[in-house]
Amino acid sequence: MLTLSLTTALRHQMDVIAHNIANANTTAFKGERVLFATYLQEVDGKEIAFVDDFAVLRNLAEGPITVTGNPLDLAIRGDGYFQVDTPDGVRFTRGGHLGLDADGALVTTDGYPVLADDGFPILTIPGDTNIMVGSDGTVTSETGDIGRLGLVTFADARALIYQGGGLYATDATPLPAADAKVIQGSLEGSNVEPIIEMTRMISLLRSYQAAQSLADRQDELRSQAINTLANVDRNV
Repeated sequence: MLTLSLTTALRHQMDVIAHNIANANTTAFKGERVLFATYLQEVDGKEIAFVDDFAVLRNLAEGPITVTGNPLDLAIRGDGYFQVDTPDGVRFTRGGHLGLDADGALVTTDGYPVLADDGFPILTIPGDTNIMVGSDGTVTSETGDIGRLGLVTFADARALIYQGGGLYATDATPLPAADAKVIQGSLEGSNVEPIIEMTRMISLLRSYQAAQSLADRQDELRSQAINTLANVDRNV
């Protein structure tokens, strides 16, 4: 039982690490780790050891911020998320590689409108070319104020559920991100460290191979025991 639950848990952790490595260059991606617990459970009067991968913990540390010079690239320093209007409802992201759609709305790379603090999309004025974003999220242009980014945070950001594409969902009530700062012309990178993840992957592969070898040996011993008992029955 221990071997089966261990190999299952190790496979899950390898999947998580592979996902981290695949997103090492994804804007504002947060790496994850699997939490394990080993426990004993009584089965048919015997105590059997099990391994349970009971949770995946997200690393909320801020990724490195890189200057791009693109005025529509926005990084968040501190605890905060942009609000995004998607077909599935409002989602949250730290990915700030933004652009303008045909209507002048500030949108994500997937075309989802970024919301202001009043809950409506941020619409630029046609013909505006000099768009500025202040550290508090205020968006202006040469023609005046446009709006203010609706930066939010959460009491427990680890409760956010990753939806892919840099978007998170949650039923928790968002709170104003009073301490978050917007940095225009920059992007937050992934906080995944590829070398560390590769080292963990190699270590896990060795552990998995050892556990699999033990499982194969147990199967072999079980088969030998069955064959021995079968021969004893025939000879009786």
